[in-house]
Amino acid sequence: MRALQVPASAVLAAGLIIGVIGDVLLRAEAMPGLNMFVVIVCMGVAGVLLHRRSDDGLSREAAVSLAVGVVFAAGLVWRGSPALRLIALGWAAVWFALPVLRAGGAWIREAGILGYVAALAAAGGNAAIGTPLTVAAVDWQRLSGTAERQPSWRHAAAVARGLLIALPLIIVFGGLFVSADPVFAAFVTDIVRIDFETIASHVLLTGFVAWVSAGYLHGLLRGTQLPVMGERRPLLTITELGTILGLLNLLFLAFVIVQFRYLFGGSDLVAVTPGLTYAEYARRGFFELVWVVGLTVPLLLVADQVLRRERPRHEVVFRTIAGVLIVLVFAVFASAVQRMRLYQTMYGLTEARFYATAALLTVGAVLLWFTMTVLRGRRRSFAFGTLVISAACAIVLHVINPDALIVRSNIARAPAGPGDIAALDAAYVASLSADAVPVLIDELASVPRHAQPPIARRLLERWPPGTTVPIRAWNWSEARAHREVSANADWLRSMAGAAVTTDAG
Repeated sequence: MRALQVPASAVLAAGLIIGVIGDVLLRAEAMPGLNMFVVIVCMGVAGVLLHRRSDDGLSREAAVSLAVGVVFAAGLVWRGSPALRLIALGWAAVWFALPVLRAGGAWIREAGILGYVAALAAAGGNAAIGTPLTVAAVDWQRLSGTAERQPSWRHAAAVARGLLIALPLIIVFGGLFVSADPVFAAFVTDIVRIDFETIASHVLLTGFVAWVSAGYLHGLLRGTQLPVMGERRPLLTITELGTILGLLNLLFLAFVIVQFRYLFGGSDLVAVTPGLTYAEYARRGFFELVWVVGLTVPLLLVADQVLRRERPRHEVVFRTIAGVLIVLVFAVFASAVQRMRLYQTMYGLTEARFYATAALLTVGAVLLWFTMTVLRGRRRSFAFGTLVISAACAIVLHVINPDALIVRSNIARAPAGPGDIAALDAAYVASLSADAVPVLIDELASVPRHAQPPIARRLLERWPPGTTVPIRAWNWSEARAHREVSANADWLRSMAGAAVTTDAG
């Protein structure tokens, strides 16, 4: 951790400015949108400008990391889905956190998984306690001026003491005057009318944002000193680790063999198996299999780290055993995808099912990358590649618009009647975010007749015609939803088949 090369007062001033901006913008009673994006951009710009004042400028790698964080933060303005906004905010935080560990130096491409974890911990630690450290680094004597200017400061201090002494006297005599004359009392009341609750909320929000911002900037400029760890000593021999992974291989193989018909039997198997419903077959099995696939990656990473490679052939044995386990995991992976496909066919698509499938596919991609890197002796490429793969999957989610995809999928599979098991859940599709509104309006005429009125009513209630999104929490998807509903308000009212209250208030 290097010395703070930029004046600490500049860091505090930048944090305070961002705090004031945050207080102005983050008060909208809506989900984070343009306001949070602007705050994140301000933190990035402040970090870049402050680094330009230091001897060691921000590395290109760190600048790219901040830029990627801003791109993810733009997802807050783009999509309306709460899940996508959470993903966007989370990834913006990750990319902003990475440069903190080495004070904006270049290290991200060559780091390991533990390095990324350390960077996240460092960013969180600096956001929590970086501000007091910055205050402690301020040169207060320099700020107070030279010796020649000290008398003026003494004069100011004397005035302040006089004000403190006069305050209780003013309160006492003022109270007597207020009690003596109702006209004077009304005059004083108008002057000193203060909403202390509002003032306190402004102070707290400004202070919180300023505290986090100044702490983050402190870490970005100074870096973080981590505890020095001793040289890693592998813990397990190939015999011990081979036994562990070998037994896991046998377990996975037994599951695939015994349950082969159930893993890949699909609807035909469910139809002939007494007591086995689609929900039990698909829903119950899917999430357990997602956990199996997800836990395999950290397991193999730990195994690779703790293996004591005493001879070259030990590496070959490990790669072989791990490769067999990966093949078996992909058999389980295929089963999970098959189960979700069947469940979606019978019961439709929901956000939980969609995002669980997306997580499964992401883990599958990481597992492939593990095979291409760690198992081929290219361990240093694994962590950065995993970071890029995961971030790319998050971007793909924003591009494909899950809520719109869910609506199209459920409408396409819905029968005409309400009694069928595959009937469209009108209440659910109408409860999705603003991302789904254009598709709902476009497809409403083709929706089964029984589902049209509740969807139309829900759209008019959630996105009242003539209303707009508050500028501080502005979001492109929500603004578009309001426009679409307003443009089709008359048709939606006729579709709803009943009077609908559309008053925004």
